[in-house]
Amino acid sequence: GTNTTPFTSHSELGYLVEPVSASWLVLATYGRPAPSIQLVKTAFDTDLTGAVRVTTGGSFRLATVDLYSSVTSIPYTLTGTLAGNPVFTATGTVPNTFGNFATVTNPFPAALIDTLIISVTNPATASCPTCAGNPVGIDNIVLWP
Repeated sequence: GTNTTPFTSHSELGYLVEPVSASWLVLATYGRPAPSIQLVKTAFDTDLTGAVRVTTGGSFRLATVDLYSSVTSIPYTLTGTLAGNPVFTATGTVPNTFGNFATVTNPFPAALIDTLIISVTNPATASCPTCAGNPVGIDNIVLWP
């Protein structure tokens, strides 16, 4: 079943994944480095964007991340920093995946970073301020040294 406990952090294989905004819930399902991290909008929540921070305690490179949406396409931003300095920002939109994951490839795979912010926006909720729905999520964050 679904675990609806607010997501505070998850670590696996040396990754630490922490929410930095919005109302995140973690699903007790498969995933690497975390169970699927789901952004669920609550009624009257006007924050349509949620983000997680990924760190390893050292430097790393981002290869890919899987994102999903169940209703609409979802805009995303991948931001990498090293020692607090910007290294890259990659933006795009994942089409409606009908609840499945789509793999997003980092256009800067050789860029060395120590902090990654993965941000997703839930555009379907703007048309329905009193309802939740259109969960969006993150899974399978692939890093390399």
